[in-house]
Order: sequence, then C-alpha cells, then structure tokens
Amino acid sequence: MKRIRKAWRKHLSPLAGDTASMLDLPPVKMGLLTKLNLLTIGLIFLTAVATTLFYAQQRWRADETQLKRQGMALAGVMTELAEYALYTSDRDSLEQLLDSIGTDPSVAFVAVLDRRLQPLVVRQYGPGLADTSLPPLPSDLALPARGDLVLLDHAMPTGKLVEVLAPVASPTATRTAPNGLDPASTRAPPAVIGYIRLGLSLDAQRKQFREQMVGAVAVVGLLVVFAVIATLLLTRRLVAPMRRLMRAARAVGAGRLDVYVPAGSADELGLLTHTFNHMTQKLAESQSQVASYQRTLEEKVAQRTRELEVATAQAYKLAQHDILTGLPNRSLLNQRLKQILAQAQRDGTHVACLFLDFDHFKRINDTLGHDAGDQLLMAIAQRLTSAVRESDTVARLGGDEFVVVLPGLDPEQGSYEVMAVLNRVRDAFEAPFRLADQTPTLTCSVGVALFPLDAQDGVGLIKQADTAMYAAKDAGRNAYRFFTADMNAKVQLRLQLETDMRRGLMDDEFFLVYQPQIEMQTGRACGVEALLRWRDPERGVIAPADFIPIAEESGMIQALGARVLRDACRQVVQWHRLNMPLRLSVNLSVQQLQHDSWLSVVEEALRSSGLAARHLDLEITESVIITHPEKAVATLMKLKQMGVSITVDDFGTGYSSLSYLARLPIQGVKIDQRFVHGLDRNRNDEAITQAIIALSHSLGLRCIAEGVETAAQFNFLRSHGCEEAQGFLISKPLGEEDLRAWWRVQEALHLRSDRQGDLWQG
Repeated sequence: MKRIRKAWRKHLSPLAGDTASMLDLPPVKMGLLTKLNLLTIGLIFLTAVATTLFYAQQRWRADETQLKRQGMALAGVMTELAEYALYTSDRDSLEQLLDSIGTDPSVAFVAVLDRRLQPLVVRQYGPGLADTSLPPLPSDLALPARGDLVLLDHAMPTGKLVEVLAPVASPTATRTAPNGLDPASTRAPPAVIGYIRLGLSLDAQRKQFREQMVGAVAVVGLLVVFAVIATLLLTRRLVAPMRRLMRAARAVGAGRLDVYVPAGSADELGLLTHTFNHMTQKLAESQSQVASYQRTLEEKVAQRTRELEVATAQAYKLAQHDILTGLPNRSLLNQRLKQILAQAQRDGTHVACLFLDFDHFKRINDTLGHDAGDQLLMAIAQRLTSAVRESDTVARLGGDEFVVVLPGLDPEQGSYEVMAVLNRVRDAFEAPFRLADQTPTLTCSVGVALFPLDAQDGVGLIKQADTAMYAAKDAGRNAYRFFTADMNAKVQLRLQLETDMRRGLMDDEFFLVYQPQIEMQTGRACGVEALLRWRDPERGVIAPADFIPIAEESGMIQALGARVLRDACRQVVQWHRLNMPLRLSVNLSVQQLQHDSWLSVVEEALRSSGLAARHLDLEITESVIITHPEKAVATLMKLKQMGVSITVDDFGTGYSSLSYLARLPIQGVKIDQRFVHGLDRNRNDEAITQAIIALSHSLGLRCIAEGVETAAQFNFLRSHGCEEAQGFLISKPLGEEDLRAWWRVQEALHLRSDRQGDLWQG
C-alpha cells in the first residue's frame, strides 16, 4: 500500500490538479485515471483472494473426503482381522491388532466392542482423549448390519474427529446335513459378534494444508504486487498524451484553433489525438464560414423582414377575402353590412340583401371534377361582379352560395332598383360557361330581404334572404322570392315536421304498403315494391314526398331505410310460406348507399328474415350513380356478390345516364312514369320509351315500366317487349291483408282466362 500511495502522489495526483487548473475547475481529490487504477487493483486483489479461498475450501473438503474413505477401508480390514480373535475371545490378539493400527498418524482412537457396544480393548492416540474414554455414541444410532458401515462426526476441543463403526461377524459354521444333503446348503447365516470403532483426526491433514497455504498466499501476493506495478506503469504511459491533449484543449478554449498535438502511438490514444487535431482543423474552417454566414444572414433577415410585412398584409387580406374568387368572405361581409346598415339608418335609406344559390351545382361539380368546379365558381364571381352596381358588394359565403348587398335604396323606388339588378343577374347567366370541352349552363335561386323592413341587423338580413332563397327553390328553382313573414312559418313548420318524424319513428307511426308488379306477357304477379307511409296522429297519412327529403337532410333516412328493409323482408317471407312467390323491390336513396354500414344492414335484414338474396331487388336512382360513381360501383358490386339484384329507377331522367349504365352491375331498368304517361299522346315519349327498352335488351337487362294507368299504355309497352309493369291499372299500393286478397282474386281470374295478358286489356 505504501508503494501505491507513493505512485499516486508522484504521477496521478499532479494530473488531477493540472486538469482542474487547465479547465478553470476546482481541484479534485481523485481523477478518472486514478479511479480506473484503483478499480483495476481492487479487481486484481479480489480475484486473488477469491481464488485462494476457493482453493482452500476445495482442498479442505477433499482432505475430509479422503480421510473418510481411508477410515472406511481401514475399518473393513480390521473387521476381517478381528473376526476370529473376537469369536474366540482372544484378548491378546485384539491388543496386538490395535497396536499395529496405532502407527497411522491419522488414527485418534480404535476400540473393539462386544455386541452390546461395551469396549473390550481401547487404544487412544489423539490428544485430548483419556486413556479409556471414547466419544459417546448417539442414543438413536441404528446399529449397522454385517457388511455395512456407519460414519460419525465428533467435534472435539482439539478439532474434528471422523468415526467409523463397523460390525464384526462370526466365522461361518457348518452343520451335518440331514438325508445326505450338501453341507454348503445348510450353512447358518453369520451373526454380528462385535464392532470396531475407529476414530480418525484431521490434524495431520490440516497441518500439511496450512503449510501449503502459506506458500500459496506468498505466491499470490507476489503476483498481486507485480500486477499493481504493471498497472501503475501503464497508467504512467497514458498520462503523458492525455496531459498534452488537456493543454491543447485549454488553448482551444482560449480561442486558439491553430494548435497541433503529435500522435505518439497508433492505439486508441493516438486515434483520439488524430481526431482532436481533425476537430480543431474543422473548427478553424467553420469559424471562417460562420463569419461569412453571419453577413449573409443579416442580409436575409432584412429581406425576410420586408417579405413578412408583405405577407402580413396578404394574410390580412386573405382573412377577409375568399381564396378562390377573391370576393369578400363572411367575415368582411358582416363588417361591411354593419357599416352599410349604420349609414342607411342615418340617411333613412333601404338596403337589399340578395342570397344566391346555384341550382344543381353539386351535380355538375361531381360530374366535371373539382378543378372544373373551381373554374366555374371563378367565372360566376366575375359575372356577378359585372352585373351589379359599382356601389354594391358581392361576397361568397362558401360552396355555391353568394350574397349581393345593394345599399342606398330609395324607400319608394328601391324595389325597382332591386328588380333591375335581379334581371341583370339572370341575364348574366343566360349564356353557357366554357370549361375545356364542356359548356354547362347554370341557373340560380335568389332570395331577397330588405332593411329595415325584414331585419334590423346584418345577421338577420342574411338569414331572411336565405329563407327566401329556399322558397325560390321550392317554387321550382331558377326563380327569385322576396322575403315574407309566412316564409318563417314554413321554416318553423318544417322544423316541427322533423321533430314529429323523430317521435313517429320511436312510436312506430311509419308503415309499409306494397304495389304489385306483373309480367306483361302472362299477367301474373311477380313482385311487389315496398313503399313507406307515415300516419301522423294529427295530420293523418303523409305522403313520402313531404317527409322523405326531410329524412334525407336530417339523417333519419338511415334508420327509416333499415326499418323498411327489415319489415319488408319479413313480410315477403310470410307470403312465400303462403305460396305467394313474390320478388321484393326496395328503393335506396343517395344517403343510404353512401353510408358505410349499409351493406351490413342488408346482410342483417336477409339473415334475420330468412329471405333468399335472389328475391331482393334494390332500386337506385341515377343521382346515386352520378354523385359518387366509384363508390357506387364498388358498393353495388358487393351487393351483387351477395346475390341481390339491382334496378336503376327513374331511368332516362338523370344526367349522363348512358355513360354509367354499362359500368354498373345491374339487372334491371325501370322506365320513369313521366315517359309512360305520354305514350298515348306524345311521340317523343314513345321514341324514348322504345329506346330504353331496346337499350335494356341489348345489355341483357330486365325492363319494367312504372305508372301504367291505361290499357293503351299497357299494350304499347307489351308490344315493344317490356317485361314487367306496375301502376294503378294493375293495382294501387296495398296493405298486407289487401294484397293477399288481391292475389287470390288474380289467381282466380287467371284460372278462367283463355288468353295470357287479357286481364289488363280493358
């Protein structure tokens, strides 16, 4: 330890102090290298101690095991030698035998005992034992049988004794064999006539072990000293290059980047030195670059400041203007309205607010694409701006909704000024738009509200104009309406109707009727179309045209549609059990088909009712296809895979119907009733109907006509190959019981009919 402390003071302690002074740190008592040295020395010492202790333990156990084996072997020999002497009670022979054993230095005592464990001859050789006293035997000792040995341990004041207790058997005795048998077969088994107690001491082994351990410890100590010296010398070699690196690091910290540290070796320290030199070189290069970057950065900061000022102004403008059209947005419109209305109140003038919504814009947007829709909106903004006065404000609220504010109107003549602007707006949209290879034509529905007659603030004025716009749409679109007080009443009525619908849905006020469908060539019923009705407690039965649009806008159509499909499937299954093989047709709206859960609704309705999928026909309108064609095709393909048939309803009235017809997985086409109604008086309707029938046949589709009310219509359709028909000529929509009665009547009439189809001639 003195050598270690001396090495610490000479080599390591100055290094720790120098390091602290170089880096302007408080002095440390023990540096990193010193800690590593102490750790290495400690590991060496612990390894040496652990190895020595392990060796001593193993040697100790081995000596004890060897002593026990020696005692067992010696006891076995003694039992054989003492057998005859003990059998004949020859005490002299026994004493000679014991005396001969005493020459072994490991024997502490030996005794010959009779069968009752009483000592006959005893010899004591170990220290601490009286001449005649032996270590007591355990009271619960199980005496060994012939050929067995018992090992016992005794803790004596002088050390540990190992005792072997071995039985001595009598010599083999022979008896005369009766009946002339072999004497060997009549030998009596030997009996235990005494015992040999042999005690062995570990003192000799322990003395030898201690002598060997002293030499081993000395050798290990020398090895430890040599290892410590080698560690200190290696540390000394490490210190010098590290001190050079520390001095160089201090210089770099002071701003000197031209320092160079020579690499003294090719080991890790040499690599560290090389890395340090490379770092200082790169730092010097970076320092020059930083100065250049700083000048460049100052120039860019000035430029970005100017750009930020411009961007701030643009952002302020964008926050108040529509990005696409550049028109004022809702926020700026509200600000201007506030100023305009305040000025009008001071001047005693009126202000008109025109709310414009373009008819079927979404259909055109979805068909032509969103890019074309954006171009169309910009063109609309330009035409609106050119159609109004310079003092008017044109704003876009969102989508295809625009607002025009007309300030400074004369209280007496203001209506004429509003009409003049309305006419210019309508004239502005007479000409079609030019978008690439398309030339769509737009119409708009306009609602007009006046200040201060209809509202007292800007928000209320826009709201009343919006209400008037919906009245214009209800009037058939492409129209304008001035706000009246009863329009709010209609809005309230619609809201009340929506509330009552939700209640009616919970109270089961909705019910189904079924309109029969027949085969035109045979006249037999082939299916029914399920139609929804609502029986309100106060209003009575309400037509679907009055509540279906509300259900679609409010989202209730999903619950209604699921109920219709479930109840209708169950009803048709009941009819099938009554031998009425009817196909079920159910209408799907745009909202239903677009909903992700609709496929699972169809699967659940078929599963719960037990109706086979081939008996279900879902009718879709062309608007479903046009709105989201890709999703529609994917959904219809899944329905077809389920086994459900698809029919296009109201065919011929949609937009670009023929372009989608061949792509759809459909099985039927239903001719719209507006064409059927004109068959007996309009040649155009006849030509369109023939074309639809021919087209469906060419595509392998089933053709069904709806709204058949006269025999002339029926005959025309049948003569041109239309397969199926429905309408008041055949039957009005019927309830479940009335339909069963109608079925029985038709079956009875067919039994009496001579010609197929003659039932529907008159």
